[in-house]
Amino acid sequence: MEYNGWSNWETWNFKLWIDNEECSYYAVLELAEGKDKYELSKELESWADDMLKAIRIECGFFADVCNTSIKEINFEEIAESYLLEIEEGDDGLISDLITLP
Repeated sequence: MEYNGWSNWETWNFKLWIDNEECSYYAVLELAEGKDKYELSKELESWADDMLKAIRIECGFFADVCNTSIKEINFEEIAESYLLEIEEGDDGLISDLITLP
């Protein structure tokens, strides 16, 4: 079922949270550099799995809900949108926007 122009709610929600947190957004843009859609989608999926592990929900109802939601995310669709954004130059110069200490 489509949601707000994305393949489903889970995909829209994951992308929304990345875009709304500046450090996550720029981290994904950095992650995307030099990758194709498939490679980036696998990196995003791994990142989502790592986030779930970090909150230490390993079993029970909430683990099932989170794992099911992550499986529904269309990571290729999200990867494609970031790669298109970079190609179109909407991100500006990534290296200029991220300042390192």
